[in-house]
Amino acid sequence: MRAARGRATQGSSLELLKGKQVTAGIVHFAQYRAFEAQRQDASNAMMGLLAGAQLASHLLQLTEGSDTLLPEVFPRVAHIRRFNLRTEAALSILQSADTHLGAMSVPYALALHEDFLKTCIDLLARNGTAPASASRGALVVLHDAIETATGKTFDVDSLTQLDTLRLMRNATIHSGGRAHQPLIDKVASWSPTAEAAWVRITKKSLAGIGIGDRVQFGHPELILSLAVTKSLARQANVILRDSLGRGLWAELVIEDVLDEEGGHLNQHQLERKAAGKARRHYNSLKLTSGELAAAMRVVRARR
Repeated sequence: MRAARGRATQGSSLELLKGKQVTAGIVHFAQYRAFEAQRQDASNAMMGLLAGAQLASHLLQLTEGSDTLLPEVFPRVAHIRRFNLRTEAALSILQSADTHLGAMSVPYALALHEDFLKTCIDLLARNGTAPASASRGALVVLHDAIETATGKTFDVDSLTQLDTLRLMRNATIHSGGRAHQPLIDKVASWSPTAEAAWVRITKKSLAGIGIGDRVQFGHPELILSLAVTKSLARQANVILRDSLGRGLWAELVIEDVLDEEGGHLNQHQLERKAAGKARRHYNSLKLTSGELAAAMRVVRARR
C-alpha cells in the first residue's frame, strides 16, 4: 500500500518533524494522553542519562592522571564498585555513552510507539472497521493495518524514517550491530525529502551503507526517533478522529470520566464532568449533549 502511494499525503517530512503540521484537531483521549506522558517521561529520562554521563565526565577531569580507583575517590556513590576503574578508563566510557544509550533508547521509543498503534487498532476493531487480530502484529505491519482499516494514509517520508530506525534496531539486536540487506534496501529507497529530513537532524546520511558496515546509534538518532514517533502518533490520532463513529467517541468520553473518578458519580455529576471533559480533551469533535447522554446510557448499561 505504501509503494502504491508514492508520495507524502500530509505535508513534507521536514515540516512534520518540526511539529508544524498534524497538530490542529488532535483528540486528547485517555490512551493518547497516556502515550504522550510516557513518551515525555522517556525523553526526559534519556536526556537526563546523557547529561549525567557528560556531567560525570566533566567531574572526573578533576582526577585526571590519578591511579586511584573510582570507589576510593567516591566511596559514597551508590553502585560505584561496579564501575571499579581508574579515571582514564572511566572517561573513555562516559564520553562514548551517547552511542550506548542511543542503542538502548531508540528501541524503547519504538516500543512505546508500537504499543500506541496497537491501542489505535483496538479502537478501530471496537468501531467495527478492523479485525481484532490486527493489533497482534509487530511494528512493521501496524501502520499498514491502520491504513487498510480506514482508507487513510500516513506521511510516506515519516514511515521511511521510522522503518529505517526499526531496521537499524533489528541490525543491532539480530546482526551484531552490522548492516544487513533489509536496511541496505530501505536506505536505497529513500526519497530526496526523506534523506533531507534525516540529514537535517542526524547531520549525516546513510546513503552508501553496505553489508557488514557498523550500525551506530547516538544522540541524533534518539532525537530523530522521538520526533518521528511523535509525528506519526499525531497522524494516527487524526486518522482515528476521522474514522471512529461519533457514538464511540462519546462513549470514550464517558469511560474517561468514570475511569478517572472511580465510577462514583450520580447522573448530574456525570453529565457535568462529561461535558467538561468533552470540552477540554475532545473539543475538536464538538460532541453534543445528546450524544453524550446516549453514550452514558450505553456505558452504564454495559457496566
